[in-house]
Amino acid sequence: MRGSSDEIAERLFHGAEKIASVISEVVFPHQLYCVCCGNIIDSTRSYSLCDHCMEHIRWNVDEPRNIDGMRVMRCADYGIYERSIIFAFKYDGHKYIARDIARIMADRLRIEGFKSSDENMLIVPVPLHKNKYLARGFNQSKLIGKYLAKEMDLKLSDVLLRVHETKALRGLGAAERAETIAGSMELIKDSIDLVQDKDIMLVDDFFTTGSTARECRRALEKGKPKSVSLIAFAGREWREAIKLSEEVI
Repeated sequence: MRGSSDEIAERLFHGAEKIASVISEVVFPHQLYCVCCGNIIDSTRSYSLCDHCMEHIRWNVDEPRNIDGMRVMRCADYGIYERSIIFAFKYDGHKYIARDIARIMADRLRIEGFKSSDENMLIVPVPLHKNKYLARGFNQSKLIGKYLAKEMDLKLSDVLLRVHETKALRGLGAAERAETIAGSMELIKDSIDLVQDKDIMLVDDFFTTGSTARECRRALEKGKPKSVSLIAFAGREWREAIKLSEEVI
Protein backbone atom coordinates (compact mmCIF):
# COMPACT_ATOMS: atom_id res chain seq x y z
CA MET A 1 0.00 0.00 0.00
CA ARG A 2 1.57 3.27 -1.13
CA GLY A 3 0.80 6.85 -0.32
CA SER A 4 1.11 9.29 2.55
CA SER A 5 0.17 8.37 6.08
CA ASP A 6 -3.03 10.44 5.71
CA GLU A 7 -4.00 8.57 2.52
CA ILE A 8 -3.34 5.21 4.16
CA ALA A 9 -5.38 6.18 7.21
CA GLU A 10 -8.24 7.28 4.98
CA ARG A 11 -8.21 3.99 3.05
CA LEU A 12 -8.26 2.01 6.27
CA PHE A 13 -11.08 4.18 7.56
CA HIS A 14 -13.18 3.56 4.46
CA GLY A 15 -12.55 -0.18 4.76
CA ALA A 16 -13.68 -0.18 8.39
CA GLU A 17 -16.73 1.89 7.41
CA LYS A 18 -17.82 -0.75 4.86
CA ILE A 19 -17.45 -3.53 7.44
CA ALA A 20 -19.44 -1.52 9.99
CA SER A 21 -22.19 -0.99 7.42
CA VAL A 22 -22.53 -4.74 6.86
CA ILE A 23 -22.63 -5.41 10.61
CA SER A 24 -25.25 -2.68 11.09
CA GLU A 25 -27.48 -4.28 8.47
CA VAL A 26 -27.36 -7.57 10.37
CA VAL A 27 -27.89 -6.08 13.84
CA PHE A 28 -30.56 -3.58 12.70
CA PRO A 29 -32.32 -5.27 9.77
CA HIS A 30 -34.22 -2.84 7.61
CA GLN A 31 -37.90 -2.23 8.44
CA LEU A 32 -37.76 -3.87 11.88
CA TYR A 33 -38.07 -0.68 13.96
CA CYS A 34 -39.85 2.62 13.37
CA VAL A 35 -37.12 5.06 12.33
CA CYS A 36 -38.78 7.81 14.36
CA CYS A 37 -39.89 6.31 17.71
CA GLY A 38 -38.14 2.93 17.65
CA ASN A 39 -41.26 0.80 18.13
CA ILE A 40 -41.30 -2.60 16.46
CA ILE A 41 -43.04 -2.58 13.08
CA ASP A 42 -43.52 -4.96 10.17
CA SER A 43 -42.32 -4.71 6.60
CA THR A 44 -45.65 -3.34 5.33
CA ARG A 45 -45.05 0.11 6.89
CA SER A 46 -44.16 2.86 4.44
CA TYR A 47 -40.73 4.41 5.01
CA SER A 48 -40.29 2.22 8.12
CA LEU A 49 -42.64 4.45 10.11
CA CYS A 50 -45.28 3.22 12.53
CA ASP A 51 -48.86 4.40 12.00
CA HIS A 52 -48.61 7.00 14.78
CA CYS A 53 -45.43 8.62 13.46
CA MET A 54 -46.63 8.42 9.87
CA GLU A 55 -49.68 10.48 10.85
CA HIS A 56 -47.67 13.03 12.81
CA ILE A 57 -44.87 13.75 10.35
CA ARG A 58 -45.53 17.20 8.93
CA TRP A 59 -45.37 16.14 5.27
CA ASN A 60 -44.79 18.93 2.78
CA VAL A 61 -45.94 18.79 -0.83
CA ASP A 62 -45.95 22.54 -1.47
CA GLU A 63 -44.74 23.82 -4.80
CA PRO A 64 -40.93 24.07 -4.87
CA ARG A 65 -39.68 27.56 -4.11
CA ASN A 66 -37.13 29.50 -6.12
CA ILE A 67 -34.68 30.69 -3.50
CA ASP A 68 -31.67 32.60 -4.80
CA GLY A 69 -31.77 30.87 -8.18
CA MET A 70 -32.34 27.35 -6.87
CA ARG A 71 -35.45 25.21 -7.03
CA VAL A 72 -35.78 24.11 -3.40
CA MET A 73 -37.90 21.21 -2.16
CA ARG A 74 -38.35 19.77 1.28
CA CYS A 75 -40.18 16.60 2.21
CA ALA A 76 -41.42 17.74 5.61
CA ASP A 77 -41.61 20.78 7.85
CA TYR A 78 -39.19 20.60 10.74
CA GLY A 79 -40.75 19.54 14.05
CA ILE A 80 -40.18 17.08 16.89
CA TYR A 81 -40.87 13.98 14.81
CA GLU A 82 -38.65 15.10 11.95
CA ARG A 83 -35.97 16.09 14.46
CA SER A 84 -36.09 12.62 16.01
CA ILE A 85 -35.42 11.00 12.63
CA ILE A 86 -32.53 13.33 11.75
CA PHE A 87 -30.89 13.04 15.16
CA ALA A 88 -31.21 9.24 15.25
CA PHE A 89 -29.60 9.16 11.82
CA LYS A 90 -26.83 11.73 12.25
CA TYR A 91 -25.89 11.53 15.90
CA ASP A 92 -27.00 8.09 17.11
CA GLY A 93 -25.37 6.28 14.22
CA HIS A 94 -28.52 4.65 12.80
CA LYS A 95 -27.26 4.86 9.23
CA TYR A 96 -29.91 2.49 7.91
CA ILE A 97 -32.36 5.41 8.20
CA ALA A 98 -30.72 6.92 5.11
CA ARG A 99 -32.51 4.36 2.95
CA ASP A 100 -35.95 5.45 4.14
CA ILE A 101 -35.13 9.15 3.85
CA ALA A 102 -34.01 8.46 0.27
CA ARG A 103 -37.31 6.72 -0.50
CA ILE A 104 -39.19 9.70 0.89
CA MET A 105 -37.09 12.04 -1.27
CA ALA A 106 -37.61 9.87 -4.36
CA ASP A 107 -41.37 10.06 -3.95
CA ARG A 108 -41.15 13.81 -3.42
CA LEU A 109 -39.17 14.21 -6.64
CA ARG A 110 -41.65 12.07 -8.57
CA ILE A 111 -44.49 14.28 -7.34
CA GLU A 112 -42.65 17.21 -8.93
CA GLY A 113 -42.23 15.37 -12.21
CA PHE A 114 -38.61 14.30 -11.94
CA LYS A 115 -37.98 11.09 -13.88
CA SER A 116 -35.92 8.02 -13.09
CA SER A 117 -32.97 7.19 -15.34
CA ASP A 118 -32.57 10.84 -16.40
CA GLU A 119 -29.11 10.86 -17.97
CA ASN A 120 -28.84 14.63 -17.62
CA MET A 121 -29.48 14.65 -13.87
CA LEU A 122 -26.66 14.34 -11.34
CA ILE A 123 -27.11 13.76 -7.61
CA VAL A 124 -24.58 15.81 -5.62
CA PRO A 125 -24.36 15.46 -1.83
CA VAL A 126 -23.51 18.47 0.30
CA PRO A 127 -19.94 17.72 1.43
CA LEU A 128 -18.52 17.46 4.94
CA HIS A 129 -15.08 18.66 5.91
CA LYS A 130 -12.73 15.70 6.31
CA ASN A 131 -12.29 16.34 10.05
CA LYS A 132 -16.03 16.21 10.69
CA TYR A 133 -16.30 13.18 8.42
CA LEU A 134 -13.68 11.33 10.44
CA ALA A 135 -15.34 12.34 13.71
CA ARG A 136 -18.86 11.29 12.63
CA GLY A 137 -17.82 8.33 10.52
CA PHE A 138 -19.97 9.19 7.52
CA ASN A 139 -21.44 12.01 5.47
CA GLN A 140 -25.19 11.88 6.02
CA SER A 141 -25.95 13.70 2.76
CA LYS A 142 -23.80 11.34 0.72
CA LEU A 143 -25.37 8.28 2.32
CA ILE A 144 -28.87 9.58 1.55
CA GLY A 145 -27.72 10.52 -1.94
CA LYS A 146 -26.34 7.04 -2.59
CA TYR A 147 -29.70 5.43 -1.84
CA LEU A 148 -31.59 8.17 -3.71
CA ALA A 149 -29.47 7.58 -6.80
CA LYS A 150 -30.14 3.85 -6.55
CA GLU A 151 -33.86 4.38 -5.97
CA MET A 152 -34.21 6.58 -9.08
CA ASP A 153 -31.46 5.02 -11.20
CA LEU A 154 -29.48 8.26 -11.33
CA LYS A 155 -25.79 9.06 -11.16
CA LEU A 156 -24.19 10.37 -7.96
CA SER A 157 -20.87 12.14 -7.80
CA ASP A 158 -18.81 13.88 -5.13
CA VAL A 159 -17.97 16.92 -7.23
CA LEU A 160 -17.86 19.33 -4.29
CA LEU A 161 -15.19 19.68 -1.62
CA ARG A 162 -15.52 21.48 1.69
CA VAL A 163 -12.13 23.18 1.88
CA HIS A 164 -12.55 24.97 5.21
CA GLU A 165 -13.71 23.51 8.49
CA THR A 166 -16.46 25.71 9.88
CA LYS A 167 -18.04 25.91 13.30
CA ALA A 168 -21.45 24.36 13.79
CA LEU A 169 -24.20 26.40 12.14
CA ARG A 170 -26.93 25.29 14.52
CA GLY A 171 -28.16 28.24 16.57
CA LEU A 172 -26.66 30.90 14.27
CA GLY A 173 -28.72 33.57 12.58
CA ALA A 174 -28.95 33.94 8.81
CA ALA A 175 -26.17 36.52 8.49
CA GLU A 176 -23.87 34.55 10.80
CA ARG A 177 -24.50 31.35 8.83
CA ALA A 178 -23.71 33.06 5.54
CA GLU A 179 -20.52 34.60 6.93
CA THR A 180 -19.41 31.31 8.48
CA ILE A 181 -19.95 29.20 5.37
CA ALA A 182 -18.64 31.73 2.82
CA GLY A 183 -15.77 30.39 0.71
CA SER A 184 -15.91 26.91 2.23
CA MET A 185 -17.03 24.99 -0.90
CA GLU A 186 -15.11 24.34 -4.08
CA LEU A 187 -15.79 22.40 -7.25
CA ILE A 188 -13.20 19.65 -7.73
CA LYS A 189 -11.22 20.59 -10.85
CA ASP A 190 -11.49 17.17 -12.47
CA SER A 191 -15.29 17.33 -12.05
CA ILE A 192 -16.00 20.29 -14.33
CA ASP A 193 -16.94 18.06 -17.28
CA LEU A 194 -19.30 16.07 -15.05
CA VAL A 195 -21.21 19.20 -14.07
CA GLN A 196 -21.37 21.08 -17.37
CA ASP A 197 -24.91 21.30 -18.80
CA LYS A 198 -26.23 18.91 -16.14
CA ASP A 199 -29.31 19.31 -13.96
CA ILE A 200 -27.72 19.16 -10.52
CA MET A 201 -29.77 17.89 -7.57
CA LEU A 202 -28.12 18.85 -4.29
CA VAL A 203 -29.04 16.54 -1.41
CA ASP A 204 -29.03 17.55 2.25
CA ASP A 205 -30.79 16.43 5.41
CA PHE A 206 -31.96 19.86 6.54
CA PHE A 207 -32.72 23.26 5.02
CA THR A 208 -32.65 26.36 7.22
CA THR A 209 -31.68 29.61 5.49
CA GLY A 210 -30.12 28.25 2.33
CA SER A 211 -26.62 29.52 3.19
CA THR A 212 -25.01 26.10 2.70
CA ALA A 213 -26.97 25.41 -0.48
CA ARG A 214 -26.13 28.88 -1.81
CA GLU A 215 -22.44 28.27 -1.21
CA CYS A 216 -22.66 24.89 -2.97
CA ARG A 217 -24.40 26.52 -5.93
CA ARG A 218 -21.69 29.21 -6.10
CA ALA A 219 -19.04 26.50 -6.37
CA LEU A 220 -21.04 24.50 -8.92
CA GLU A 221 -21.48 27.54 -11.18
CA LYS A 222 -17.81 27.21 -12.17
CA GLY A 223 -18.78 24.04 -14.00
CA LYS A 224 -21.66 25.76 -15.86
CA PRO A 225 -24.50 23.39 -14.95
CA LYS A 226 -27.83 23.65 -16.74
CA SER A 227 -29.67 24.04 -13.42
CA VAL A 228 -29.19 23.57 -9.69
CA SER A 229 -31.94 22.28 -7.39
CA LEU A 230 -31.96 21.18 -3.77
CA ILE A 231 -33.96 18.54 -1.94
CA ALA A 232 -33.85 18.30 1.84
CA PHE A 233 -35.62 15.85 4.12
CA ALA A 234 -36.87 18.58 6.45
CA GLY A 235 -36.75 22.33 6.70
CA ARG A 236 -38.28 25.45 8.13
CA GLU A 237 -41.66 26.58 6.86
CA TRP A 238 -41.28 28.52 3.62
CA ARG A 239 -42.32 31.87 5.04
CA GLU A 240 -39.62 31.71 7.71
CA ALA A 241 -36.99 30.19 5.41
CA ILE A 242 -37.53 32.81 2.70
CA LYS A 243 -37.43 35.64 5.24
CA LEU A 244 -34.14 34.36 6.66
CA SER A 245 -32.75 33.83 3.17
CA GLU A 246 -33.62 37.39 2.14
CA GLU A 247 -31.63 38.71 5.09
CA VAL A 248 -28.38 37.59 3.47
CA ILE A 249 -29.08 38.22 -0.23
